[in-house]
Amino acid sequence: MSFDEDEKNFKGRDPGERDSYNMDNGGKKSRNSEDDFFKDEDFELEGYEDEEVESEGFRSKRIKEKRKKGKKFFRIIAIALALAVVATVVVFWVIPLIKSKLPSEVEIPEEEGIIIPPLLELGQDISLVIACAGENLDEPEVSSIIFSSYYSSEEKLISLCIPVNTLMDIPGIGAELVGKSVEVGGMDLLKLTLEEKLGMDMEIGNYILLDVYGIVNKLGGIDLELDEEITVKNYDDSSTFQLEKGSNLIDEAGAVNFLKYFSGVEKDIPIENITNQKLIVDAIIKKIVGNSDEEMLANLNLIKDFIDTDLSMEVQSKIFSTFSKIEPGKNEVHALNVSSPTELPEGGIGYIPDISGLAEIFKKEVTAPEEVAAVEETVNLTILNGTGTPGLAAGVSGLLESEIFESGKRKYNILEEKNADNFNYDTTEILVYSNQSYVLEEAANNIKNILGVGNIIAREDEDVSSDIIIVLGADYEAKAAETAVSEEVAQIIKINILNGEGTAKLALTVKEIIESNFNEDGKILEVVETKDADNWDYTQTKIIIFTSGEGVNTLAQQLQERLGAGVIEYSDNNVDNVDISIILGSDYTNK
Repeated sequence: MSFDEDEKNFKGRDPGERDSYNMDNGGKKSRNSEDDFFKDEDFELEGYEDEEVESEGFRSKRIKEKRKKGKKFFRIIAIALALAVVATVVVFWVIPLIKSKLPSEVEIPEEEGIIIPPLLELGQDISLVIACAGENLDEPEVSSIIFSSYYSSEEKLISLCIPVNTLMDIPGIGAELVGKSVEVGGMDLLKLTLEEKLGMDMEIGNYILLDVYGIVNKLGGIDLELDEEITVKNYDDSSTFQLEKGSNLIDEAGAVNFLKYFSGVEKDIPIENITNQKLIVDAIIKKIVGNSDEEMLANLNLIKDFIDTDLSMEVQSKIFSTFSKIEPGKNEVHALNVSSPTELPEGGIGYIPDISGLAEIFKKEVTAPEEVAAVEETVNLTILNGTGTPGLAAGVSGLLESEIFESGKRKYNILEEKNADNFNYDTTEILVYSNQSYVLEEAANNIKNILGVGNIIAREDEDVSSDIIIVLGADYEAKAAETAVSEEVAQIIKINILNGEGTAKLALTVKEIIESNFNEDGKILEVVETKDADNWDYTQTKIIIFTSGEGVNTLAQQLQERLGAGVIEYSDNNVDNVDISIILGSDYTNK
C-alpha cells in the first residue's frame, strides 16, 4: 500500500470509528503486525545489550538490580584481597626491614610517663637533709632539721636531729639560728651551712622540705607509734594534749605541735628528746608508701604541691620506699650535742653546737670549721660588777687575762672594769656584740666555762667597742665565795648559832640549812652550838666575826648571802671560843 492510499483512507474515515491500529485499546487486543508501518526491529540499537524495550518493565528493573549486586560483591572481594596483600608485605618485609635499620640496644618502653620505677630499692649511698615546716613553703618556719646518711651496703640509715635554734655561722649572714637559714636562702643555704659547720668531709647531696600541715591533712592523718605516754603542748591555744603509749592517730595540727614541742624551744625539755621528731618523719614516709606501689604513686601525686625538693619523683619514691622498710636496729637516730641553753635578746633560747662526736656517729673524718681552726684573735672585753661586792670585777679580769692561745697570744684584752648600772643582777650575763663566729662559738663559751655561770646573749645589733661585755651577777658572787672558801680555809671554821627571835627550834633549823649547803663537797664549817640569845628582841640578824683566820671573812659574806639577811660585825669578846657567831633576828624569819 502506498502512502497516498493511506492518506486517502484517513481522510475518508468516520470520526466515530475506532482506530484500526488499536492505539487506544490499552494493549488488550493484539495488533496485526503485518499491517504496521514500523516494526520492532526498526527500533533495535546495535550493541545495546543491557536493556530491551519490552512491555514488561518490572522484569527489566529486577535484572538491573541483580547485576548491580553482583558487581558490588566482586568489588568487595577485590578490596579485601588487596588489603591482605598489603598487610602481608608490611609484616613480612617492611617491619623486618625497619628493625634491621634500628640499633640493637634500643628498647621501646611498654608505657610512657612511668613515675614509679620497677625497682624501688635505693641501691646507692645518699646523704640529705629533711626539714619540716608549718603551712607555708614560700616563707617556711622550720621546726625540724634532720641530716640523714644512708649506707646501701649495710642497708643502714643514720640520722642527726639538729635543734632549729642552734647558733651557727651562716654563710653571708654571720652568727644566727640555723633554722633561719631556710627563711633567708632556702634549703640550699641550709645545706651549705651544715656542710661547713658539722665539720665532716661530707657533701649533703639533696634536700626535702615538707609542709607537714598540708601533707598530713592530704593523707588523712598519720599513725604515730610511741613507747611511752607523752603530753604535748598545743601552741595554738597554750593547752596540752595527751598521746598514749602505742598507736596514735595524729592530725595535721597535732603533727606540727609535736615537732615544735621537741624542737629545742622548750627549756625544760631535755635536748636529747629532740630525736622524737624522727618519729613524725618516719610516720609520714610510712603513710606515703602505703601498702602498694599504686598507693604510693597516688599519695605522691596527692602531696606533690606540699614538698620542696631537688629530687625527681622517681628518686623520691625510691628513698621513701627504702627508708620505710629499714629494720629498727638499722635506723639510728642521734641528737646533736649542744651547750646549755643561751638566752637570746629577742627572747627564747639558743644552743652552741659541739661537733666533736659526729665522726664516730657517721664514720667520717672530722675537719674543724676553717674559722675556728685558723683564728687566734684577741677578744676585747668589758667587765661590769652587777652585785656591788668590792673587787669582784677585778678578780674576773685577772682570771681572763691569764688565758692564752698555744702560740702565747692573749685570748682576752680587758678594755674596762667597773660597776654596772645597778647591783641587782641575779644572773651573770655574757653579752656578745661581735658577729664573728669565733667570738660567739669559742670566746663566749670559754668565758662561761671559766666563770662557771652565766647566760650567753647575742647583741649584734648594737655598736660598742667591746666584743663581749660581762655583767657579773649574784650567781657568780656566790660561786666565787664558795671557791674562795675552799681555797683559803686551812682548817674547819667553828661557828655557833643563837636564836634571838624566839621561834621554836629556829637555831637548829638554820644549823641544818648551813651545814647541808656549805659542807656538801667537803667539811668547811662546824656548828659547835645552837642556843638561845640573851633575849628575843633582835630585829636584825648579826654575823659576828671573832678571829682573823684564813677564809673567815669570805665565809661570813657567804653566810650573809645564804641567809638573805643580817649585817657583818667584828668583836674581840669571844666567850664561846668560835670563829663566827650568828644571832638570828626577826628580819630572817620575816623575809
